Amino acid sequence: MNSDPKVLVVTLYSGENEYEACKESVRQQVGVDIVHEFIEFLPKQEAHQKLYQIFNENRREFSHFAKLDADMGFSGPHALKNVLAQFSEGVDVVSATVHDGMTNSDMQSFNIFSNRCYFHFGSNDSLFTDQLKVDYPGRHQSYVDHDRNVLHAFNPSPFQAFMFGVHRALKVVQPGVKVPSLNNSYHQRVILNQTYNFWLESKADHLKYALWGATLVFQGVIDSPVLFQKSDYEDAFDEVFSNGGVPIDLRLSESGLLSLVRILGFSRFSAGAFSQALKKMKFKVVK
Repeated sequence: MNSDPKVLVVTLYSGENEYEACKESVRQQVGVDIVHEFIEFLPKQEAHQKLYQIFNENRREFSHFAKLDADMGFSGPHALKNVLAQFSEGVDVVSATVHDGMTNSDMQSFNIFSNRCYFHFGSNDSLFTDQLKVDYPGRHQSYVDHDRNVLHAFNPSPFQAFMFGVHRALKVVQPGVKVPSLNNSYHQRVILNQTYNFWLESKADHLKYALWGATLVFQGVIDSPVLFQKSDYEDAFDEVFSNGGVPIDLRLSESGLLSLVRILGFSRFSAGAFSQALKKMKFKVVK
């Protein structure tokens, strides 16, 4: 009888250059009983809702569930088993950092869930599609994976790199939202700043394309609050690429919390800061 953990890995694909390498890395895994399923070319919010619905429907058949995006891959045949080793009694979610090719750093995250998790798959929104309500009785364990078992954006196409910048920048600006989440905004701004610094160091073309995408969002050329299908942004990329690019917005070079004022505007930043402070006060009162 096979005693290896039975894991359902689901990959969301919308044209990523690493897709075949992602699939091959899953096929190479040892020490796990793995099934790999795919969701292809669905709008981002719909794709994530389908993903988490699939997890719910298979809780009796599998011991663990993992989302591995098409621009991600396991770095070696023991990678998934290594991350699963972080589970212990009472742990239902493990989040491991991934090594990111856009920032040349370890960033969050690759998540594995136990079958005790229940996903409220309709509770995510159109921008932060991975943020949804998940019920589980145990603990969530996050760790920095120094072994870099999971790789992210290790061979992006030019358009894919451009979309990295667009998506991250939209999560910074949060257009159409009167009271932005400063935590989310700051976190994504840090990632874009790391991308900028890595571009200064390497001068790699794919990083420049990412900064072009972020620039279009920061300057309001792309201002939709919804992350649609990536194909909806192809015309914007083609126009920028055919013109030889755009001057990179200097706000991408800035770091520090106050740099968000120059991106969000004083009134939206203040509203976000007040909301965040209010939440902290309520938490202390409840605690």
